[in-house]
Amino acid sequence: MRRVSVNLLALGALLTMACGGGKLIVGVVLPETGVNKGYGASLKAGIKLALDDAVAKQSPPGIEAQYRDSLSHPEYAQKEASDLFKAGAWIVIGGATTPEAMAMIPEAEKAQRVIISPSASKPGLAESSNLFFRTVPSDDFEAMVAADFLVTHKKAKTVLILFQQGLYSEGLLSVFGAEVARLGAKVADKLPIGPTDWDKAIGDALAASKPDAIFICAYGEETLAAIGVVRNAKFGGSVCATSAIDAGNVLKRAGALAEGLFVPLVRLDVDSQQEPMRSFVKRFKAANKGATPDLFAAYGYDAALTALYALEGAPPKDNSELLVRLMSLGGKQGVTGKLEFDRFGNIAHHPRMHVIKNGVLEDCDPSPAT
Repeated sequence: MRRVSVNLLALGALLTMACGGGKLIVGVVLPETGVNKGYGASLKAGIKLALDDAVAKQSPPGIEAQYRDSLSHPEYAQKEASDLFKAGAWIVIGGATTPEAMAMIPEAEKAQRVIISPSASKPGLAESSNLFFRTVPSDDFEAMVAADFLVTHKKAKTVLILFQQGLYSEGLLSVFGAEVARLGAKVADKLPIGPTDWDKAIGDALAASKPDAIFICAYGEETLAAIGVVRNAKFGGSVCATSAIDAGNVLKRAGALAEGLFVPLVRLDVDSQQEPMRSFVKRFKAANKGATPDLFAAYGYDAALTALYALEGAPPKDNSELLVRLMSLGGKQGVTGKLEFDRFGNIAHHPRMHVIKNGVLEDCDPSPAT
């Protein structure tokens, strides 16, 4: 059954949402401090670019943005989402990480309001609630692209996995491991990144098992640390990381260590002269001291665009109408692709394999570009 149809059946149970005082509030909950502040900074830069413009032009009329800091903790993300919904927010953009999104979803269910996550990518997360949408592809796509590339195209028979413990790696690696096995290869070992003597364990494993490839599943800082250990061990096989590395200045700081690293991600052609990319990059640089937007800034921008498009025109009569609008944005273009969602609320984008050359991500996916 389609997502909207399910919601329409429950129409009688939904609360009519009033736009108090003529305001059309969009809330934003991001990790502005704490361990995930790097992702929060990138996401907020993209979100603010879209929302600041909308507020300045008052398009749609009454639009107001309210920002909250999750402190990189799910419980604070939950509290801030609850407060924003109580304040009248129609949509809250947030859930930068899967734990934060999982904590915020129950508050959306209580309030019968909508959450749009720009970066919570755990497989199955969107299926958990009719009120949750995301502009980042689900990790199952990224996991399958990585496994297929390493096994089918790089001919890896054994893959060593280095991972950061947590929900991010749990969801992604379950799909990656299954796909590696389906393709006829095997996982040589799975080793955690941190906290004590983890670098020695990796060196020992590389010497003992001699894997053909390494897959690093972690957030940016942990990925950077793991790459350093792998390079110091003089590993000569293929090394693949997740798209989490493409945030803030992680790639820049990685420098030569990241040269030749494979990364599956949604293509972001910042040199494109096509709209809306051209205007997005120009405005982003003007607002951020000449900095070039990264992938997470683009995800944030598209999350804000999604909210703004859904609130265009007359305010929705209720949450059911808002959901219908969100599920009908297929013709709208974001900077990462069309703002088109499947019946669960997943963005309909698929990542492609890229390689880092001279510090720049280049498409190296063997499948035809679409």
